[in-house]
Amino acid sequence: VLGAAIDHAARGMHGPRGKWPLIYLTPRGAPMTQGLMQDLASGDGVTLLCGRFEGVDERVLEHYAIQEVSLGDFVMTGGEIAAQALIDATVRLIPEVLGNAESAVEESFSAGLLEHPHYTRPAEWQGRTIPEVLMSGHHGKVAEWRQEQAEAITKERRPDLWDAFAHAGPKEDK
Repeated sequence: VLGAAIDHAARGMHGPRGKWPLIYLTPRGAPMTQGLMQDLASGDGVTLLCGRFEGVDERVLEHYAIQEVSLGDFVMTGGEIAAQALIDATVRLIPEVLGNAESAVEESFSAGLLEHPHYTRPAEWQGRTIPEVLMSGHHGKVAEWRQEQAEAITKERRPDLWDAFAHAGPKEDK
């Protein structure tokens, strides 16, 4: 049944639309990553398949060379919520979607690390102050502090990301 639905959806798809990746949201897929979202955002489109219950016939996956992608190491009742997450994470990377284009540049995973802490006004809240360096106005020192914080948080909270970062080194801006 799914093969017929894919064929029906592809009818009349010529040009770039006919070359859109076909992605099936499944726990057994490769993990969603910021890199995948960037690739999808720079493409012309994507077709998403959301399975139910026992999944999709393996022959269909093989025949259409469907890419399997996972939201995480857990099982849900269907792929719809994972598809929503993929859509949201991808669309926000398309130019002019966010009000501030820099918002998608300096954030978690953009350089292979989790994001540094953020602080807002007032300068003191509940006896806790904003780190002095952030109040200094010295952009170079602020950038250095942010990098150090991002590295420390990633090392503590996501050793898997830290290991990949440490082995690959910092990612260059695109």
